[in-house]
Amino acid sequence: MSESTSNTITVGISSRYLTVFTAGGALIGLISSFIVGPVVSWLLSLIGDAPGPLRLAAELPLALAIPVLTIIGAVAGFLIASSWIRDAGTIDVGGDGFTVHKKDSHLFIAKDRIAYVVAEQGSLVLIDDDGCELFRGPLDKDLIPGLRGALERCGYPPLAEADPFDSEFTTWVDGDGRLEGDLEDLLRTRRRALADKHPGAAEAALEELREKGIMVRDRDDCQQYRVNKRC
Repeated sequence: MSESTSNTITVGISSRYLTVFTAGGALIGLISSFIVGPVVSWLLSLIGDAPGPLRLAAELPLALAIPVLTIIGAVAGFLIASSWIRDAGTIDVGGDGFTVHKKDSHLFIAKDRIAYVVAEQGSLVLIDDDGCELFRGPLDKDLIPGLRGALERCGYPPLAEADPFDSEFTTWVDGDGRLEGDLEDLLRTRRRALADKHPGAAEAALEELREKGIMVRDRDDCQQYRVNKRC
């Protein structure tokens, strides 16, 4: 979805999915009210037990089960869609720059710094003329069509499907001596931060690596890097 405000185009997940998921959840809840009893009976005859919530739902009279399960389904659908939209964030594409909005961060990059815009393997990558990464972060695939159109309308480089510097990346092997000690320390710090689910610490290590000319990406649970001394 793309929404235009003055000279800025906002790209995000369409809010219509809230309606779709809410209606879909309600329908699933409605259907469940008719089949939960037979399903519980089948489980009891097969393994002698059934999950507590299912048994509780099966004990409801049909006249009560229909509205209760329909409402529960609708609420669940709404919450799932809301979480998806929030996690995907939005991207503002404007004449002066590019702003990435996530639920816990907001980042602006000036248009004249951006030479490449790449969408690959679930990531958005912004790269400058020197090959230095300005931004790398998750990108929901549903944002790609809107982002492609917004870039074209605002005069940005076309959206690429592959990193132009892909061949320069190397899988990091801890202790192989190909990088200086302080760089390996930063890669270790980032690896531990990601494993411990500390995104702030991982981002701080990544920023320091970029300042030292090391671009980093994650592939198959490994860190890959390329060296660019022009950064």
